[in-house]
Amino acid sequence: MLLESDLNLRQLLQLSYVFAASTGFALSSLPNLGSRYLDYGSRATSAHPEHETGVTKTATPNSRQSSSWYKEGLEGLAKDDSRDAQRSTNWLYQCLYFLEKLRVPHGWFLHFYLVSVASSIFWGSKIARKTHLVVKICENVQPGGKMSVNQVVMVWSLMTVQGVRRLLECISLNTWSSSSSMWFVHWILGIWFYVSMGFAVWIEAAGKLVKHGGSIFSAAMTHRVHSTETLLQSQSPVRDITFSAPSVRTTISIPLFILASGVQHDCHTYLASLPKYTLPDHPIFHTMVCPHYTAESAIYLALAILGAPRGAWMNQTIATAFVFVAVNLAVTAAATKRWYMKKFGKEKVDYRWTMIPYIF
Repeated sequence: MLLESDLNLRQLLQLSYVFAASTGFALSSLPNLGSRYLDYGSRATSAHPEHETGVTKTATPNSRQSSSWYKEGLEGLAKDDSRDAQRSTNWLYQCLYFLEKLRVPHGWFLHFYLVSVASSIFWGSKIARKTHLVVKICENVQPGGKMSVNQVVMVWSLMTVQGVRRLLECISLNTWSSSSSMWFVHWILGIWFYVSMGFAVWIEAAGKLVKHGGSIFSAAMTHRVHSTETLLQSQSPVRDITFSAPSVRTTISIPLFILASGVQHDCHTYLASLPKYTLPDHPIFHTMVCPHYTAESAIYLALAILGAPRGAWMNQTIATAFVFVAVNLAVTAAATKRWYMKKFGKEKVDYRWTMIPYIF
């Protein structure tokens, strides 16, 4: 059986977010190696001179120029001073060189939001009709913090809005350079994240409780955010939707989501209006190097607060997703600041905070 009674998909999902965040942070800390794998876009282009003209030059692991960064990076991992000839035949070196060359176009970022929207639609339709798949998961996953059905509806709705907005921004605002690329693992990780978020927004509601009549959406919208009804207590079809007064967490999280979404959209619109690879001069960019990353982190923080079960401040599963997003974007923001300082001069960038004013 695919689903066994002792299977805890919630914890597996949470651990996967924490593991991915930890791995990304650890890799970024390695000298030279981190930038070769984690950088993308303009930073990847500058780190890969063979990509600058859009034509890949012939390179081999024995090339002095192409192997110099590996030599330095591996010296950070292994402190022995092996000769270059020995290092070029080292199996670890060969593997690193091969993996580094597996890159995909930067424009494939579009796939992330296509997948995000598709995942939201898939699980939304399954939950609304309370299909056999949803019931089976609810019956076999260990109960979480008893996230209510109306919370599922609201968090799912906002995640769908986020995916649709980012998809439209990618289509209308972004112009991808043919020489711009990212590591294939980055692409796979992004696909995994947005597939899993379609599942993460409701998994905390998979509790074993007595069934209750009524539609999922009508049950969701006729009670406050901390109603005790969970997925197994609601049945389809969808009935009339009514609204009740918002809870404290709803009052905090939804305005935060709207504000962060607006800030991120304004940042993306402004960045799209700039000539390629220029230093942003908008007032908000004088405070932070990457305010759009701060805004995206705040979006997932808002979802974690909105989905918090009774007695908790955050939804544990979405909170670990927030950690993954925040760590990943912090690593990217730090690399962006270093790239700005190298390209435009330290005096023009060093005074700006990376992502969080007065902290980072």
